[in-house]
Amino acid sequence: MYPSLEEAKELAKRYNRIPLYRELNLAGLTMPSLLKALCAKKDVLFLESAREDRAWSRFSFLGINPRRVVSFSRAGLVENGPDGPVKVRADFFDYLEDETGRFCSPTFEEYGSFNGGLVGFFSYELVNHCGILRGPVPEDPGTPLAMLAQIEDFIVYDNVLDRYSVSTPLYADGPGSIDDRYDDAAAYLEKLEANILYLVDSASMPYLPARPDEVRLAHRCGREEYMAMVEEAKEQIAAGEIIQAVVSARSDIVDPVDPFRFYLKLRSLNPSPYMFFLKFNDLHVVGSSPEIHVKVEGRRAVLRPIAGTSPKGTTPGENESLKAALLADPKERAEHLMLVDLARNDLGRVAAPGTVKVESFMLPEDYSHVIHLVSVVTAELSPEKSRVDVLKESFPAGTVTGAPKVRAIEIISGLEPHPRGIYAGAVGYLGYNGVMDTCIAIRTAVFNGRERYLQAGAGIVYDSVPEKEFEETRNKLRALSLSLGYAAIKEEAPCF
Repeated sequence: MYPSLEEAKELAKRYNRIPLYRELNLAGLTMPSLLKALCAKKDVLFLESAREDRAWSRFSFLGINPRRVVSFSRAGLVENGPDGPVKVRADFFDYLEDETGRFCSPTFEEYGSFNGGLVGFFSYELVNHCGILRGPVPEDPGTPLAMLAQIEDFIVYDNVLDRYSVSTPLYADGPGSIDDRYDDAAAYLEKLEANILYLVDSASMPYLPARPDEVRLAHRCGREEYMAMVEEAKEQIAAGEIIQAVVSARSDIVDPVDPFRFYLKLRSLNPSPYMFFLKFNDLHVVGSSPEIHVKVEGRRAVLRPIAGTSPKGTTPGENESLKAALLADPKERAEHLMLVDLARNDLGRVAAPGTVKVESFMLPEDYSHVIHLVSVVTAELSPEKSRVDVLKESFPAGTVTGAPKVRAIEIISGLEPHPRGIYAGAVGYLGYNGVMDTCIAIRTAVFNGRERYLQAGAGIVYDSVPEKEFEETRNKLRALSLSLGYAAIKEEAPCF
């Protein structure tokens, strides 16, 4: 077990929560197989990543046995724990500050950056509680504004060493001696390992059909309707109300789909920096997002705006030509520059003076079905600001709203026929070690009982061509749409 008792005693002088790790004997098991085995549990939260070269990043994390699940909605803030639901009277962001500030935990590089914390999603309409709007935008009554699981027990997979470990925390303060608490934690990890091995042995292995079945999509906004929204947005731009708006359209998944098999195919078709499978009972949020919402590590905050899109070429030569054309396109460059400026402004509200920097600017990057223009903006946090402040000040991301942000949000609310819900919000975690890592909830499918949908948008500027913007939304959904056919189930039934 790592760290040893003596090492834990030393760490307890500086930290009040120490993650303990026990190696699991799961030789030859793939991470999807383990995820499939553990999906029998009520709540499972899986986070993994792939680099742009499609190689898997080093660590994958699978949160199990949440101590409690926190939901925030019109009904207020509710904690669901072992004793049932308890209503909490607190501002949501103050609650996040208090909960993540209760513990101070070390990071062990050999086990990755996540070692316990709050994991889940923030819906787009959480902006109503960020203090920037003149009036609230309509909310989706069937979707929480946020849902977060308190993860203490989790499995980490090291893709380089092909090593699985299970973790639980040791608290520096508590009843009895630290020696006894360490022994109790060791016994708990041994029991947890036995339970995991039992589930793995009894589970069927994941599979995908050789050929996809047809899965019907019902587009709430067809070509003509979307193009009309684009024209309305352009009128607002011409009137000087905004300089850009990101207009999106939702597609309902008509036929029943297995969320796990959908994820299994999506991760192979569209490997991305942020991939996630969140299962909160019968609510599944499944995605493969290319874009950071915001990341904070130590006192350094990072935004990575993505704006400017082209279909990928079929040959390397064609791909390079498309990249050159994308970089030369005045409309795409203008859109990207606006959103880089918006990212600088968002970080400027929480940054120490003079620390906001554009680390890289407008570089073309390849994804599975599209090319994007990408920049990186960083800042050092002001001493009086926290990562929760960064989340609140930057939410929602400018790349899914437009600019100026507040007016763009108001106009989008009037254009789009329904609230966005989880789409264009954020997915990720706030760890007890001070790390916050979140992505924008795009390239994401939501399965909420019988409600199942995809959604995508395009950035509209003065010289946008409506037909082209409509095609961009379809291109962004291509990997998700293709994955659905491999996840079709023949009759409506619970996924797990």
